Amino acid sequence: MEPLIHRLGYIALNVSDLEGAVEDARQIAGAALVAQAPDRALLSSNARHAELILHRADHSSLRCIGLETLHPENVDEVARRAQDAGLTIISDTPSLPVIERAVSIAFPEGHVIEAHTPMPRDRAPRYAGPGIHPRYLDHVNLTARDPATSAQAMMQVLGLKLSERTQGWELAWMRAGDGRHHTVGIAKSPEGGGLHHYSWEFADFADFKRLGDVLDAQDRTLVWGPGRHGAGDNIFAYYVDAAGFLVETTAEMEIIADPHFQPRIVEPGENLSNYKVVNRWGQLPSHAWLNHFNACAILS
Repeated sequence: MEPLIHRLGYIALNVSDLEGAVEDARQIAGAALVAQAPDRALLSSNARHAELILHRADHSSLRCIGLETLHPENVDEVARRAQDAGLTIISDTPSLPVIERAVSIAFPEGHVIEAHTPMPRDRAPRYAGPGIHPRYLDHVNLTARDPATSAQAMMQVLGLKLSERTQGWELAWMRAGDGRHHTVGIAKSPEGGGLHHYSWEFADFADFKRLGDVLDAQDRTLVWGPGRHGAGDNIFAYYVDAAGFLVETTAEMEIIADPHFQPRIVEPGENLSNYKVVNRWGQLPSHAWLNHFNACAILS
């Protein structure tokens, strides 16, 4: 059976300084501005219509995660599963007019996920401008007081597959139909439901060098990395953007093609000290990385 969700669609964030957040995404990551209105901006790093959606708000928060499915009937199946699980369906109207079909669901710790049909590929694949120009937005890592319950709800309703988790569910990574080790990750946090980071995929290691130099030119630094995660086997580096969100840049993530793959269960070590899981190159996460948190937006 084909997976319900194929890949990450988009991330929608609330920001207090919309213009500043747009400029940061363009100057550092190198995303291209697709459209901007007084209260919303759409950005993309490839031919897809939008990947990063920024909304003007009183403070920074996670608004919604878009997960892309290949077929309209999969949207209906997600809605049916959500109802069976007793979850709240917020809307069955797509969040963007270019999306054909969608359903938005509130999960137990406040995460809102929109399962939607494919984002149109209506833009030029290459563009001019500053920044690194990533390949695409590739994953999100959420936070929860109870990662096991949140992960199991997302697997049940969205059909995501568990790739790997730590022994006590301190961290869990779930994949979609494109086989990437994780499209959605969840980390345990006393703060509860929110966002830990979102991630852009880079083309090669030279992009990480350019990222460090671009940040240095603005008197900013990396929060952690470069390194190579054990979970996912991907190269990584992290920075904090102008709106206060933690942004990962990544390359070479593991692809899991086997539909019968058995999830790995790993020992994280005290305070994520097992470098074989956390960073195979040895440098352990910084205090800023360990404690980063952006809350979910409060549903009105």
